[in-house]
Order: sequence, then C-alpha cells, then structure tokens
Amino acid sequence: MHISKITIENFKSIEKLDIYPNEYFNVIIGENNQGKTTIFEALQLWHRCYKRYIQTNGKDFYTGDNLYLPFKDLNFLRLTNDIDLFQKAPNICKIGLTLRRDDQESTLTFEISRPKVIANAYYRIRKAQKRQFQNFAANMRDKGLRLTDAIFIYQTSPVSSVLANEPFMNKGQVTKKIVRGKSQEVLRNKIRYHSNPERLRNQISEVLDRNVSFNLKNGNRLETDEYINLQVREEGRELDLYLQGSGLLQVAEIFATIDYLDAELNILLIDEPDSHIHAALQRRLLGKMKELEGCQTFIISHNDVFVSQVENGELFYLNRDAKVNKKLEPVEDFDLIKQDFGSPILALEKLNEASRIVFVEGSDDITNIKALFTKYQESGLIANSIGLNKCQFLYIRGRDDLVAKMEHNRRTLSQLFRNKIFVVLTDKDFANRETNEGLNMQIQQRLGNGSLAFSHDAYCLEATLFSNLDTLFRYLHHRTAIPEEEIRNIAETYLDELRSSFGSVTSDIFSQLNEKFRSQQKNRPELQNMEFANFAAEACQDRMSLRYIMNKSQIRSFIEKLETDISMEIVERTIEDTDEDFCGRLFSDYVSSIPQHGLIFDEHKGLLNRVYGIEIA
Repeated sequence: MHISKITIENFKSIEKLDIYPNEYFNVIIGENNQGKTTIFEALQLWHRCYKRYIQTNGKDFYTGDNLYLPFKDLNFLRLTNDIDLFQKAPNICKIGLTLRRDDQESTLTFEISRPKVIANAYYRIRKAQKRQFQNFAANMRDKGLRLTDAIFIYQTSPVSSVLANEPFMNKGQVTKKIVRGKSQEVLRNKIRYHSNPERLRNQISEVLDRNVSFNLKNGNRLETDEYINLQVREEGRELDLYLQGSGLLQVAEIFATIDYLDAELNILLIDEPDSHIHAALQRRLLGKMKELEGCQTFIISHNDVFVSQVENGELFYLNRDAKVNKKLEPVEDFDLIKQDFGSPILALEKLNEASRIVFVEGSDDITNIKALFTKYQESGLIANSIGLNKCQFLYIRGRDDLVAKMEHNRRTLSQLFRNKIFVVLTDKDFANRETNEGLNMQIQQRLGNGSLAFSHDAYCLEATLFSNLDTLFRYLHHRTAIPEEEIRNIAETYLDELRSSFGSVTSDIFSQLNEKFRSQQKNRPELQNMEFANFAAEACQDRMSLRYIMNKSQIRSFIEKLETDISMEIVERTIEDTDEDFCGRLFSDYVSSIPQHGLIFDEHKGLLNRVYGIEIA
C-alpha cells in the first residue's frame, strides 16, 4: 500500500495543494517559507485524526462526526494559537490521503475546524466521504489487518545530541516516545532492541565510510542499573554514545528508528537528514535510504546534493508557481531547479569537483559564456582546455552591496570547500573606468589570493559586440550578405547620431539614461560619489566608446534601424520579445556561427581566459 495523492486545503500557508508522490521515494526541495515542513505537519495531523477515529476493537472507525483533538496535544504543529492552523477564514481545513493497494484506492479525508467561542481548547474533526472509510476498513479486515496496524507515520528530525543518561525502557515505552516525536531520547534503547544489529552496524558504517560497532556494557544488569551504558567502538577505542558527533547520531537515529516501522503502510518523514552530516557523506546516506524496503519515504532538504542523486519521478520542487497552480508533481528539469532555487550553494555536487567558482549576474551570461567556450573549442582556438566541468557558475542575484555580498559568499563556500579560485564577472553598467576598477579591486581583496573580479569592457556582455566595430561590421556582412561598406556607412551614421544625441544634456537618451543611473545609484555604494556627467563624458569620446551606453534597448534600436535601411531581418523575433530576448538572440546567433565566419573579439578572448584560466590562440 502507498499514498498516491495528498490533498491539503486551507492549512497554514497552503490554500490548496494536490501532491502526487512517488510510490517509494520522494525528495521535496524549494524556496523558503513555501510550505515544505507544512506538508509534513499535515501528514502528522492526518495520522492523529486517523488514530482518533479508530474504535477500541481496532477494526472499525467511529461513525460520529464530533470527535475532538485537544490543542495542547498537538505540539508537533508550529502554532501559537489554534487559529494559526488555517490559511484563511472560514476556519476549516481538509487533509486527505488517497491510499492505493494493488488496483484498489481509498481516499480518506478529514475536516478539521475550531470552535467559534472557545480559543486554544480543541479542534473538531469529522470524516468526509464516509463511504470511503467504511470501504477501507472492510478491505483491511479482508486482508486480516487491524486499522491500528495498517498505517504508521514517523518523522525524524535533525539530531545534534542525545540524553547523557537514558534509562532502560521496554519496547512499548520506546514506541510511545517515537510516536510523541521524542525519538532521539530513546536512541540507546532503539539500538539495544534492534532486530538485526549487524544490518544496523553495516548501514551506519557504510554511510560514515568507517567501521562502527556498538557495545552494550550493562545489558545483563537491567535489575540493578538505571541507565544504559552504550559505547561506540571505532578504530580500537570506545566512547559513550553521548560523546559522538552529530553525523553519527543523525545516521544512527534514522536507521535505528526504521526498525520500528512495521505496518502495512509505513510513512517515513525525514526533515533535512543532511543537516548534521558532512557533504562527503550525503550521497552515501541517500543511497542507503533508497535501499530501504517496506516504506514510502519523504525527505525535505535544502541541499542540492540530494537532487543530483534522485531519479526522475522522485524530486518535487515547491515554489510559488506550484502553489498558484495548486498542484505538486515530480519534476525532471534538475538544472532549471538549480537556477530557480536562488542560492550559491545549490550546486554542491559540482562545486566539490570544480577548481573555479564563477559568479555572474544572470542565466543568459552563463549560457553565452559556455557557448563561447564550446565554439572556441570547435574552432581550435583553445590551446589548453580544462573542460566545462571544472568551472561552476553561480548567480550574484543583484548588484546591491556587491562587495559585502561576495565576501559572504566566499566565507560560506570556504567553510565547505578548500583551494577554490573565485571569479566574479559583472556588467559594467553605469560605472566609469575608475569606479569600476576600484570596485573590482575591493572584491578581489575580499576574495583572497588567486581570485579575480572583472567586468565586461562594455555596458553588458551583448554590448561587447561593439568593442571592435570593424569585427562587428564584418559579422553583419556575413549575416546579411550585404556589402560590408554599405553596412559600415549605415551603422556609422547611426552611431554618430547616437553620440551627438547623448552628448546633449537636453536629449531624450541623456535623460533616460540619467534616470536609470540615479535608480541604480540608490542601491550601489560604488556609484554614490560618482556623477552621471563623468560617465557620459567617457562614453562620448568616440564611436568605440559608445559600447558603454549600448544597453539592450540601444542595441535593439541599432539593429532595427539597420534592418529598416537594408530591408532585411537580421534577428528573428516574436511579437512578445523583450529587449533582453532580442539581444540574447543576436549574441547567440553570432556565437553559434563562429566556426563559419571565424570572427573573434579580443574582449571575448580575455573573458574566457579569465573565467576558465585557459590560453586562447
């Protein structure tokens, strides 16, 4: 038996969400504060309602509609007041599980509400679709199962320590602790009662990659000793379980508890199993958990190492879009998830193998830089390739407080990885040469020896096509088959007009760019003491210097003017294209055709040299 669908309505941060889990293994990742832990809480609350409705004979459900759960007994829920259980009024939520066994399905849904007058006293629960409950109970009886033995849900949370003194308990007491969410308080007892000690030892040893065994010193002194003396033996020495590191405790907690899952449907909820485990051990932990039999596992993780190990159909990404669509299904585009997750530590599985960590401003930059690298390889321009897998790209996520942001990123990553070269590549935007060099020098100093910070010698990456106008004109000739001289005459006329217009403080383009400059100045400390006039003077020196004002809007205007004059489309477009889409396609067209035209910009050679640390022919 397994859960084929979970439905949650009006529960905490979730308005409505239908989840379609994998039969065996599920990893849930996503943005913070979107409801990953809330899903676990909903499953736990459903299980409380399920157990509350089972009659004392264990074979039938109560038929009434007015059963209650005391508010004080729901300490596994993160609530301050009972009204916090609901996303909005009316204060009624629904939690339903569709349970599938062979070709039979039963949907067991509970409605939970609060009394209108008495606060923080109890919740009223009732069954929805009563016929489903009757059929489920009948099916369990037919299979010789009691309802109490049909479903068991257990959640293990991060464990950093255990009790210094743990008393001897019987199995019933241990089970009761587990059910109440206090499993870490009985870890010694769980190890003591384990049905297969050798299997437990092997599971823990394989994850930790070292031989671990347990020695119960006073197992024959139950009548005289109050506390369990359990030693952990490693490399010829023994230490008490209490003195072990959080990694061993976390792994032992997971595998020792699984031994208590003995129902027809065992639901194992694991909240951040990697939180106390070094990155090197996380793959092995996930591999061992995927070998578990007889349970349906749900894992919450903020660590993308887990993402790299899951198979199609096992990964779930909970974000705003999923909540708007009210549906959470397994996803397969892992790379897209990594981009959307929005944190520099998403690609830990690749960072460990990379020698260089490169921070860029956006996904288009990564795509274009990788495409440049590939085309230079195909053209034989790279003398000493180190391979794309040695260079891992991460997002800067905004230019505000860039120096402090990069220092934080370096400090965070340096705690996880050693001997990495950090490279920071940014758009120049409105910074003049002096301001830009000063900013990059500050970043470089914060990143440490061997690291590098630099900017495109143009407004943005796409504007580097204007860093050598002769090369640009030859490419446009290749693209259109229009004589190069005709391209040059039209283009230079437009650029001269642009330079003249931008040189006037009363022109529209001067006003527009000045307004954008002031908007960026508010959030970029390096621009605080800079005047727009300094930037304008630097950008108006000659036609070549116009690359400093060629933002995506100006690039598009340039190409569209050229297209009009030659009566030919240079860039394919759709009616919905933004300036970013348009310029991205222009740059992509140039890069993809490098092996044919062989036209190379020195700016791009320098870019690849600094990003990848390679020689360019």
